[in-house]
Amino acid sequence: MGILLVQCVIYFSRFPNDRMWTKVLVSVILLLETIITVFVFHGFWIGATQHGSNLSWVVAVGIGGQQLIPDPLWSFVALAPLTGLVSSLTHGFFCWRIWAVRKSMIVPVLVMMISLVQFAMVTFGGVVYGLVPDINVDHPMPFYIPVWLVGSLVCDSVITVYMTISLVDCSEKSGFMHTKSLLAKLIKLTIETGLVTTTAALIELILAIAFRVTMYHIALFYIISKLYANCVLATLNSRIILNKTVDRHKTAAVYNNWHSSDHSGETPSRNSADVIQIHTKVETSIMMDPYDASSEG
Repeated sequence: MGILLVQCVIYFSRFPNDRMWTKVLVSVILLLETIITVFVFHGFWIGATQHGSNLSWVVAVGIGGQQLIPDPLWSFVALAPLTGLVSSLTHGFFCWRIWAVRKSMIVPVLVMMISLVQFAMVTFGGVVYGLVPDINVDHPMPFYIPVWLVGSLVCDSVITVYMTISLVDCSEKSGFMHTKSLLAKLIKLTIETGLVTTTAALIELILAIAFRVTMYHIALFYIISKLYANCVLATLNSRIILNKTVDRHKTAAVYNNWHSSDHSGETPSRNSADVIQIHTKVETSIMMDPYDASSEG
């Protein structure tokens, strides 16, 4: 949470001219992550103060401790829809980036459909089942778990692979070395951020299958939303590094009065009073970066 707060401060201080929807997205993600953090601390506090170190018992059967039907803490139940919402918002942001590069809605729409399904499944599992483990090994795995986790993994994988392919394709078509250098940095950033979320989703899926009764994957579930949130902010704030490589100011001197002697063969002399100095500011637009509202025509 601390890293996310720092990234938000950097974003709002360095990019005040970004489009309103981008600022709203960052604000909503920060608000949701703050609520998630408060709910997690509430659940762990209840577990530590009322049931000693046996937090799993609190999560599984609630504060009552003797209930036959699982009744998990309300704060843990609320984590399911909140975490699913953060993941879908993140998928939406990266789908928009794909559209900004490809100008095609096919892949973004398909990814968002899968993302909304996984959001619905994790919300259903949290509200109806409470995300509690089924201690009866003879029971089949609840259907919402594989749909939720596989859907999340597919979204992260498709976004990472397709965005990387798109940027590589743009780099190959570009004839400017500076543009190629910027795109190479974008490709590296895309792979790094995508690898974080994809790896986390894959580990959570493996834990859910291998340890179905204990549901160890819930431990990763508590922090995965912050991985999504930090990836969004890291992508937005990466423009600071990218813009440092751009030489934005150019100066040229134009001589508008050359004095020369006819047929003398002498080198023309220049009158310093007739020198016009032109100072230009070069604005470089990065293709993945239509965030700035000032760029709108």
